Amino acid sequence: MTDHPLGKWLNMRMDRAPELQPVSVQELQDWQFDRLRQTMFQAVRNCPFYHERLAGVQIGAVHTPADLEHIPFTTADDLRSGPENFLCASQDEVARAVTLASSGSSGPPKRLFFTAGDLERTIEFFQYGMSPMIKKDENILAILPDSRPGGVGSLFSESISLIGGETILPVNPSYISTLLNLLLDTHASCILGPAIQIHALARMLESKGITINHVRSVLLCWDVLPQASMQTISRVFDCEIFSHWGMTETCLGGGVDCCGGSGMHLREPDFFLEIINPATGKQVPDGHKGEIVISTISRRAMPLIRYRAGDVGCIMPGQCSCGLPLRRLGAVEGRLDDGIILPGGSRMDLNEFNNIILAQKDILDFTVEYQPDELALSFKLDVLPGSRPTPEVKQMLMEYHKIKQACDNHNLNISTRLAKQDGTIHSGFGKRSITVKPPKASV
Repeated sequence: MTDHPLGKWLNMRMDRAPELQPVSVQELQDWQFDRLRQTMFQAVRNCPFYHERLAGVQIGAVHTPADLEHIPFTTADDLRSGPENFLCASQDEVARAVTLASSGSSGPPKRLFFTAGDLERTIEFFQYGMSPMIKKDENILAILPDSRPGGVGSLFSESISLIGGETILPVNPSYISTLLNLLLDTHASCILGPAIQIHALARMLESKGITINHVRSVLLCWDVLPQASMQTISRVFDCEIFSHWGMTETCLGGGVDCCGGSGMHLREPDFFLEIINPATGKQVPDGHKGEIVISTISRRAMPLIRYRAGDVGCIMPGQCSCGLPLRRLGAVEGRLDDGIILPGGSRMDLNEFNNIILAQKDILDFTVEYQPDELALSFKLDVLPGSRPTPEVKQMLMEYHKIKQACDNHNLNISTRLAKQDGTIHSGFGKRSITVKPPKASV
């Protein structure tokens, strides 16, 4: 018998009685691959892209993760080049279409389609994944976009209402003072949202000397924060911190931390996840970092087979101490393409800048712009009202070994300046990234 909400959810998705002891890891994998084969057959019959891409693949022989290595990848460029070619349902069945602009380029956007059933399965995952964090008649401050029907804010609100709670959706995630007032006024017992907003909220609370005791849990999405920020959030709110990973390609929900804090249980009734070496395309053992690859197994409108997600993560080895057979995703450490090459050849990504800059207690947020042709790396700092930490931050950056080497040996120029100083931040609902400014056009 299981009393774990995700265990009950897994049983129901597998057409088993909710209270039964969950299946074994091998039984779950066998069930997943049966669903994957069905999905692939459906895609070949109904989807122009996969009718061509999977031609010659012996779908009936796909029974194990190793068998997947014989199947070609799907990429973001494939989605951009013709999203309608991925449709396996009629346009009348599409309940939601999401357009994702190309990051850092002027190329065509990605467009993804979902049926009402696809969206209902996301609501269900949110409901059972959030059950350990919120109780009936409690409020949750959810810093999420798109409260329109089918949007993530709307889907999440529906899931919380099924638990018996109420969701507060702020209009503007950049106004940290407003978020603080909402938190205090509603006595929310849980906060969910982008990690940088919750970092900024904790810094502002701490600066005002406000003590609260009604927050029992915090769920961080999208960003990866340095240990110093995590410690600040834990100290200020005095509660458990959980993480969630997901993307539009996973129909928003992807994985949520177990109560034991031992990794994010994956949404395995809806997709199978691999980790590959991005250079070779080969699968890597559990515990090793690589690129996340997903194959959907329940998606009706737009199945994706071996889709290279571009996020970097690892599958944690072994089974969770909670006893669930659901595999666990470790901390997702950003994206493969979210980095810059400094003069001299050293690579830096946003996580490294987070570790340096967010450790300064007056920093709420920051932006980075790199101009390779001018050897210029510029930072705009969003700070607590009345603080001026610019010299300290610049010194910390200059002392970091990769930056120091690029400055000393290759004349890299570092500049920092104050940006927002009124309790607001640059970051909104979108994922943070480094801006790379293209070379100036020659006259």
